[in-house]
Amino acid sequence: MNKSVIAGALLGLVLGSGLVGCSGPSGPSAGPSVDPSRVSPTDLPTPPTVTDPQGDVKDLTLGDCKTEAGEQVVTGKLTSTLDSAADFLVTVSWTTASGDVMGRGFKVIEDLAPGKTSEFEIKATVAPGATQCVKGVEYGTIKA
Repeated sequence: MNKSVIAGALLGLVLGSGLVGCSGPSGPSAGPSVDPSRVSPTDLPTPPTVTDPQGDVKDLTLGDCKTEAGEQVVTGKLTSTLDSAADFLVTVSWTTASGDVMGRGFKVIEDLAPGKTSEFEIKATVAPGATQCVKGVEYGTIKA
């Protein structure tokens, strides 16, 4: 009977030890698996959808785009080289060198006629870590 009690106790220790190993890392080496400074903010604005979008970044002129954290403003102008009027969506994304978006702003330009130019301003809140500005232009129909 003593052998059964001892065997039961040893079995309990072995099983208990296995569960302790499943609890995850602990001690000074434990930490987040993702560096929070390299993750895009969760409150980035979402641009509207462009129906049947086409790209047109060649017609965009963008002013100085600073990458410091905080409120940023970029000015620009877009001249339509299309054959008919269209809606345009101009976006600026402030990104890290690896492409994480740290800020985003956009401007909708409605019904821009061929040969016409629209000047605009885009404002955004940029999180720390941005190193570049990535511009984009789509045209088509935008329904707000």
